[in-house]
Amino acid sequence: MKQKGFTLIEIMAVMAVGGMIMTVALLSIYQVVWGSARTNDQVSALTDVNYVSLWIKKDLQMAKYTDLIEGDPVPQSSVSLRWIDNTAFVEEEEDRSHSANYTLSGTELVRTYDGGTPRVVGRYISSIGFTREGRVITCSITATGPGILEREEMLGFSIVTHMRAEEF
Repeated sequence: MKQKGFTLIEIMAVMAVGGMIMTVALLSIYQVVWGSARTNDQVSALTDVNYVSLWIKKDLQMAKYTDLIEGDPVPQSSVSLRWIDNTAFVEEEEDRSHSANYTLSGTELVRTYDGGTPRVVGRYISSIGFTREGRVITCSITATGPGILEREEMLGFSIVTHMRAEEF
């Protein structure tokens, strides 16, 4: 006599194999989604810390005066930098002095140039620290990614400024 259906054992075997295939597929999808979120957080943090460092490096390289206390071991979270532009052609009565102030406000790093409108140059900055030893100003920046997984990236750099000892 011919059978016209499946036995319970055959159905259970097909369900077990199907369940294993579904589990592997769902785990793969989960890894792709979770891994890309983690990567996006890291890229956001890296991009932010690098963008901020470009602004700060540019201003530090021109700085002649600063409000950083030499030899203070406690890093400051804000800094004021000043310099005089001797390269541009300007009328004698025009002011050639410039300034840049950096202040950490929450997780945003704000730059104010020449007393103008403050501009946010970094949105995910969790900490920033400035120290000065002679003509060397050291800056360390830590950024945290904006997503579910917190991902911190830190960049530290030192700049030898054009400041002279007698100008402090």
